Amino acid sequence: MSYGFLSGGTGTPKVLEGFRELLDDSKLSVIANTGDDYYWNGLRISPDLDTLLYLFSNKLDTSKYWGVKDESYNALSTLKELGGEVWFNVGDKDLGLHVYRQYLLKTMSFSKITELISRKWNINANITPMADGLIQSRIHSGDKEYHFQEYFVKHKTEIEVDYVEFRGSHPISKSAEHILQKSDKIIIGPSNPITSIGPMLSIAGLRTSLGLRKNDVVAISPIVGDKAFSGPTTKLLMAHGIETSPGGVAKYYQGLINTFILDPSDRIYDAEIKDLGIEPVYLPIELRSLDQKIKLADNLMGIF
Repeated sequence: MSYGFLSGGTGTPKVLEGFRELLDDSKLSVIANTGDDYYWNGLRISPDLDTLLYLFSNKLDTSKYWGVKDESYNALSTLKELGGEVWFNVGDKDLGLHVYRQYLLKTMSFSKITELISRKWNINANITPMADGLIQSRIHSGDKEYHFQEYFVKHKTEIEVDYVEFRGSHPISKSAEHILQKSDKIIIGPSNPITSIGPMLSIAGLRTSLGLRKNDVVAISPIVGDKAFSGPTTKLLMAHGIETSPGGVAKYYQGLINTFILDPSDRIYDAEIKDLGIEPVYLPIELRSLDQKIKLADNLMGIF
């Protein structure tokens, strides 16, 4: 059986770690959020996509779930000496990827470049961006707006959020469409619903394709009770008027999923989720250890 994933942030890569222990990478396909993509000194940085490339090439720094392990920051030090902006951390090894990709963007699509990098790094999983064109998550606060990376990294999420705009209208990439059509089962990982999954759902073709596969789609809650696993999930849900609970997240995915995975402690939301036409399934969803990740992957494979 083959599995397709919608991935952003750090939640879904942790789920993928568990699946990699049980299945060959060739059975795994991943559509990456590119709403976080940021132009840094003329280079297109794609944090969520690059996390996947590093994960499947065994280069990922899993203490942070971004960047390359055993990284150095000599280029950043030089940039700082010259008075450049260094709030966005790009390591030396990481920089090589961005320079290479930026050069290829002159003649190749973003998805084709991703395919090429995957081949060069002997990645057997199918990794692809959600779209070839640029769609950016913009954080609106009063009369100001910020790129998501400015909000998340530079300002450390301390800015009050009024709403999130997904700026840019581009079709789903052909490779992402293929994943949605051909994967036996599709998993929306426990990533931030607004800024990690939301940019993908803003693409009309992707949302439609996902809805057509609804009976084969499962989502994993990024929240236990009213506490998110990581990041500004709670703040961003509240900014969109979405209840910060598993029930609120399930409602956000209504019409796109058949099954919702939530922690056994959240059975209080059972009736609410069933009323949405979604089947709740209760599994331990903590992802702190490799054993927990493997157990969740094994349980997910067991319910399909």
